[in-house]
Amino acid sequence: MKTKFRGMAVSLASALTLLAVAPTAANADAGYDEAWTMASSSGSSLHIRTAYVDANGSVRFRDSYYEAGPSGASVRHVKSWAK
Repeated sequence: MKTKFRGMAVSLASALTLLAVAPTAANADAGYDEAWTMASSSGSSLHIRTAYVDANGSVRFRDSYYEAGPSGASVRHVKSWAK
């Protein structure tokens, strides 16, 4: 019984991995992600830049800025594109 359960678990894990990786592999050359972080005693920040091609062939960019410090926290998103 353990062997059967183990085989089913391995099959399920393989299938889930394939489902998770397939979209990434299909769009391997169509996207870009980069992140920068900073932390100090006065606060922290995270900047994430994502670039991708939409269905119309336009290149789109999204910059997300997350900041937290003694005076509070903020989130800002900047979207831009090129034709």
